[in-house]
Amino acid sequence: MIGVKDKRFGKLGRKRIWPSILMFGLFVCVCVAAFSFLIYLCAVCIMGTKISGHYEEALQVSAVFSELLDNGETAEEAAAQMQNYVVGRKDICLTDQSGRILLVTGDSQPDFDLALKFDIKQDVAAVADSKSGLVSGQTFASMFRMPAKDIFAGAFEFDDQGKTRAEWMDETIIRQDYWLRAPLKNDDYLLYIKYNLQAQRQDIAYVYILGFAAIIILLIPVILLFVNTLRSIIMQRRMAQLIYLDTVTGGRNWLYFRNSGHRILTRLRNSRKAFAMVDLHLERYNNYRACYGVKAGEELLEAMSGFLSARVGKNEAFARNEGADFGFLIQCAGENEQEYRDYCVKRVRSLLAELTGLRPDQKIRFHAGVDLIPPYIAEDGKWYHARKNVDIDELYTYANAARHESDETQEQRIAFFDQDMLGRQKWERWVEDNVEAALRNEEFQVYLQPKYNPATGKLVGAEALVRWVSLSTGLITPGHFIPIFERTGFITKLDDYMISHVARLQAEWMIQGKKMIPISVNVSRAHFAQEGLAEHICQLVDAYGPSHELIELEVTESAFFDDKDILVETVKQLKAYGFRVSMDDFGAGYSSLNSLKDIPLDVLKLDGEFFNGDEDGVRRGEIVVKEAIQLAKNLNMSVVAEGIERKEQVDFLASQDCDMIQGFYYAKPMPIDEFEKKVEKDA
Repeated sequence: MIGVKDKRFGKLGRKRIWPSILMFGLFVCVCVAAFSFLIYLCAVCIMGTKISGHYEEALQVSAVFSELLDNGETAEEAAAQMQNYVVGRKDICLTDQSGRILLVTGDSQPDFDLALKFDIKQDVAAVADSKSGLVSGQTFASMFRMPAKDIFAGAFEFDDQGKTRAEWMDETIIRQDYWLRAPLKNDDYLLYIKYNLQAQRQDIAYVYILGFAAIIILLIPVILLFVNTLRSIIMQRRMAQLIYLDTVTGGRNWLYFRNSGHRILTRLRNSRKAFAMVDLHLERYNNYRACYGVKAGEELLEAMSGFLSARVGKNEAFARNEGADFGFLIQCAGENEQEYRDYCVKRVRSLLAELTGLRPDQKIRFHAGVDLIPPYIAEDGKWYHARKNVDIDELYTYANAARHESDETQEQRIAFFDQDMLGRQKWERWVEDNVEAALRNEEFQVYLQPKYNPATGKLVGAEALVRWVSLSTGLITPGHFIPIFERTGFITKLDDYMISHVARLQAEWMIQGKKMIPISVNVSRAHFAQEGLAEHICQLVDAYGPSHELIELEVTESAFFDDKDILVETVKQLKAYGFRVSMDDFGAGYSSLNSLKDIPLDVLKLDGEFFNGDEDGVRRGEIVVKEAIQLAKNLNMSVVAEGIERKEQVDFLASQDCDMIQGFYYAKPMPIDEFEKKVEKDA
């Protein structure tokens, strides 16, 4: 899921560009509308002036006609006399209220089916002439809609035609006959007077000239706004390039990958397609930079970025994450999960093979982790829903986790993320989040596993083992948290916790007068890297006051392969303080007999795997155990065999003079109260 900050960056272009484009478009529309309205007003003004003059004359004629009718003249007589009062001897038409023509002079009459509309006065009524009809539509303003070439034709030919400029401008280019109705006092009649509406060239020329001037004036802000909009678009693109720039490779950065990947996966048309999030990692990049220089390392990353960018498909995304890690969102072909995996493996292997050729004279290795993203099917089982809640960082984290958990011994390994891996990750996170509180609440409990002498059958010692009894999840076995503690370094705190609790337990037994049994406690190999470890352990034990001889410190065999000098010195100091020191899990790894020679140990603990396997393996193991016991005896070391579960194993170890046996044959690890009862019984 994209965060708020990423969304803000992702929408930067739309937030900055679209308002400017919209403003520019609106402004252009307003300018066009204003220009059209201005031309219309100009035309209406010119024609309105002419029509108003006709209407004033018509009112005078109407007044005279009404006066004649009032004086007893008939309509025909009044009409005949009106010819003397009308300028230019205009035709007159008299009708009754129903529109029936009673009298008409001239050779034409009003066409009452074609009424004219004026925007001058609401009470002005006019109709077209029956002979001439209409030149241009039903409004005289439309008469000005004629091409400019017709208006200005002959503008530069005055000398040839013998016309002056004034004569040319006064030339009439539009004529329109129409009948104008004049109101009468007598409501029985309607009087119509025929007029000729003329438009000279200069009338229309003035309108065009005014329009051109308006266009020029309006073009200035339009051009300025267009330039500003264009600059905003260019600036936005430059900002996007900077925001999405990876300064190391010169390619796209992780912010671009997040936004692009999220956009791809949430498209509806991609819901039926499978994708794969790939984490491509260049192994030992820091070593490469140390050997060839920082600049050479960055040049290698730049070459990788260019190579991979060229192989990004139309519906895919790619970018560098950090260091030598690259994210690649690829589309997978196929019909089922296995085909998706096969396609992904084939393509990633091809990429890794080609990447190794970027530096043919140098050994470079690449590993990849893959998180497969199957086609999306909504809860209602339909395909036509888009993916929701897509988190690119989470998908990449899964791919990265798969890469880390893959087999590092493979040359070019490819590992897929699965739900088991996710469960382990969640468990590790839970352990890391709750371990400190568990330590404070003493949720770690000491369990004791008895050690028996096989010759006498007596309980002669015990090993302290830890169990985590969580308040929320209950009992947690060591195998579920000890490896995590070793990776995080928390194991040293657990060592201190166990040593302190064993020391306190020994002190309580001593005060209570109970039988004192030596108890061994594990000390992790990470602890031996700490300076002053012997003094530190001595302080932990002395805080409760038990005898040092009652506490044995177990060191795993793997610790002997670290800094041997520090280990030898620490063991010597512990022995000087009176503690017994043992080598735990002897034989579980690659045993070093040289370590037995150099380190003054007190106890050798044989691993139980010596006694497991087929018949031949058990026989060979017994030979090794026999020789190991003899070797330990010769070095004045006691021998403890752990993991013993069968009687024949006990009998064999007793015959070889093994000092102590620890295992399920005698007893499992148990709480302290149960162990105390067993001590009273078996010690």
